[in-house]
Amino acid sequence: MSKLIYVMDPLCGWCYGNSTNTQKLYEKYKNLIDFEILPAGMWIGTNARKQSKQMAQFIKKHDPQVQQTTGTEFGKAYFEFIENENIILDSEVPSRAIVSVKKLWVSQSIPFAIEVQKARYWYGKDLNSDETYLSICDTLGLDKVDFLKTFHSETIKKETQETFVLAQQYASSYPTLLAEKERKIYILEQGYASFETITKQIDLLYLLN
Repeated sequence: MSKLIYVMDPLCGWCYGNSTNTQKLYEKYKNLIDFEILPAGMWIGTNARKQSKQMAQFIKKHDPQVQQTTGTEFGKAYFEFIENENIILDSEVPSRAIVSVKKLWVSQSIPFAIEVQKARYWYGKDLNSDETYLSICDTLGLDKVDFLKTFHSETIKKETQETFVLAQQYASSYPTLLAEKERKIYILEQGYASFETITKQIDLLYLLN
C-alpha cells in the first residue's frame, strides 16, 4: 500500500501555515496516492486552555513569522478574535469534526480540515461552535444532519481519541508529513518544507516523475 500520512493539529499555527501546501499536494496526488490526515490532539484534556492576553501577545509576534515563512496569510478577523478571553482552545472538538468527515466522506477529509483551519486563522471563528462546522459543510456540499449526528456520537468521540494515539505513534511535532511504501515509513516533512521540496521527494519515492 502507498499513502501519504499527514499529522497535524487544528490549533497549530504552523499547521495552518502549511495548509496551502497541503491543499496543493492533495490536488496534485489525490488520484495517484491515498492521503490520510491524522489530527494529533495537541491541546486536549488538562492541556486545553483559554485564550489570554499573554497568548494574544505571543501570537501577534509568532504568527507573522509563520506567514512570512509559508506565504499563508492570517486574517485580520483572527487577530481580533484572539483577544477574546472566553474562548477555550481544545483540540478535541475540531479534531472530532475532521474525524467525523473522514468517517462519512473520506475524500473530503483534507478539504474539510483545511477549511477548519481557515475558519479560525482567517475568519476568526470559534472552533467550539457547531455553526462553524455547519458552514463548512455548506461550502463543501456535505449533509449537515449526517455530520451533526456523527459529530456528537459517542462512537466518534472514541474514534477521535484512538486517532490521537495513532498520530502520536507517527509524530511528536506538527506538521509532519510521512509516506508509506511497502510497509516502510519515510519522513517527507517535519515542520515546514517548500512544496517543491516535498513533491520532488514524493515523485522520487513513488517514481512519478
